[in-house]
Amino acid sequence: MTSTVLRPVPLGRRVWAQSWRLVLAALVGLTAFSAIWSTLDTTRWSEARLGAALLVDLAVGLTALVLVPFRHRAPLLVGVLVIAGSTVSTFAVGAAVLALVSLVTRRRPAEIAIGSAAFVAASMFGEGLYPVEDATPLWQVLVAAVVLTALLVAIGIAIGQRRALLDGLRERAALLERDQQLREDRAREQERAHLAREMHDVLGHRLSLVALHAGALEYRGRSLSPDETVEAAGVVRAEAHAALTELRDVLGVLREPGDTAALAGAAPPQPTLRDLPALLDEARSSGAVVSATVDEAVTAAPDTVGRHAYRVVQEALTNARRHAPGQPVTVTVDVLHGPALRVLVGNPTVGPASTGDGARGGHGLRGLAERARLVGGTFTAGRDDDGTHVVEAVLPWTA
Repeated sequence: MTSTVLRPVPLGRRVWAQSWRLVLAALVGLTAFSAIWSTLDTTRWSEARLGAALLVDLAVGLTALVLVPFRHRAPLLVGVLVIAGSTVSTFAVGAAVLALVSLVTRRRPAEIAIGSAAFVAASMFGEGLYPVEDATPLWQVLVAAVVLTALLVAIGIAIGQRRALLDGLRERAALLERDQQLREDRAREQERAHLAREMHDVLGHRLSLVALHAGALEYRGRSLSPDETVEAAGVVRAEAHAALTELRDVLGVLREPGDTAALAGAAPPQPTLRDLPALLDEARSSGAVVSATVDEAVTAAPDTVGRHAYRVVQEALTNARRHAPGQPVTVTVDVLHGPALRVLVGNPTVGPASTGDGARGGHGLRGLAERARLVGGTFTAGRDDDGTHVVEAVLPWTA
């Protein structure tokens, strides 16, 4: 399970969010201070008592405003202290309202109950602390306190739900963004693997021809006529040049993993079964003895199936040329019921260990097995009871 890291809120935004709330709390406190003190009956108070009461009211109110910004570190403690301060300070009423609403936004029942009870109690005790000209009945004060507290609780819950919704949307957006990035990376890696597989097949075939002609030129160089030597060297040069060109193309793509346009534009050629005769003729021209049986119905195979079948034959011929040189190769391509396309390539092995690429865990046959698996087909390669190395692939017609 992975966790999503949300982006931090910018410093300027946090300062503004705190500032306007403090300013609003101070304005509410000044309004309450002016309204309540204007109705107090202070005719029987001495100047010293009146001054001390005003000083205590303002000092406690300022202290409450200073404590409010710390409510996020200790919400319940700061909320209760600020609400308790509003009992003896009319200037702290705004801070008490802000502290209660902020506490309720956490949507924790125990904290809501404690904060609400403290706010109602502070309203009740604060009403009886200072004498007024027309005293309000106690039950009316209680009803007003309960109604005001319920209203503040409703506002706090609504704010908390909205914040939770926004946080959920942000987290979901972050998850979707990361999931999209993962899908793009996976698609890019699959495309790179596809290019590598195709180039392995192409380069392996061409380089095996280069090695074959170069070996023949080395072995028979002295007995060849000048024209034959030039012809053999030309074949080596042409195949080497083609291999280098294709290698340069794929390396240019693989060096730019984020360039999807390059991936699409530099894809190597995609031969199909229509190109199979040319492949067989090329193998025969290199000296291999190849007999082929190709069902005429395979020409109607979809290009995807034909491309994979062509690569199977190409890789099998390359392995036969490497591991069983001079041995005859039989190629069979026919249509099975289902329908499905079957490719069967066999060649006698040379010695007990010469079972081909698959025996040594090479990449060629593993790549062919992966091709067959990706299209829902089957692939086998190995030595049968007669000592013949057989490569067989069955590919669904609808692949």
